[in-house]
Amino acid sequence: MKRLVLLLLCALLTTGCVDNAGDPFDDKDEMDVETLQQRPPMEEVTARYSEMQSKLRDRLSTELGFATDWVDQGDFLRSGCKGTDLPATAEQHTLNRWSYQGQISDDRWARAQQIVAEVAGAYGFGAVEVVLERPGNHSIVLTDSFGAELSFASKVHTVLSVRTGCHLLQSAKG
Repeated sequence: MKRLVLLLLCALLTTGCVDNAGDPFDDKDEMDVETLQQRPPMEEVTARYSEMQSKLRDRLSTELGFATDWVDQGDFLRSGCKGTDLPATAEQHTLNRWSYQGQISDDRWARAQQIVAEVAGAYGFGAVEVVLERPGNHSIVLTDSFGAELSFASKVHTVLSVRTGCHLLQSAKG
């Protein structure tokens, strides 16, 4: 029995490390400078995603009748991008996380998910990927062509967060 468990664990670890070449959302693929030069600069992207977060908060609050305001939880992070040939000015940012101090009820979750899909879609984010769908516990993720990820979840509180893909700082773009 122990051998079977070890064999299954090794198989899971091995398949979990496979690199899917060509997958734009797979951070195991190394980015090249030419691709980054074609992308908008980080400052433009973070401003755009911050605007999207604001519109999402406004629409969710208005259309779902939230009783309290969203709270800025902070947590802004910046990190370098994966790739040995990338300049130090190639970064990924995690924007401030926002939370609503309440849960979205199961009967209103579909509408909340629709609002997120509509607003994020206008900013280039693709289809909703359901991460978790249980009574009283919901989580979705949307991604864009630059590898950005918008996460939206509701359990005890409702949380909205965005992580950018890899972009060059404006100073590196000239």
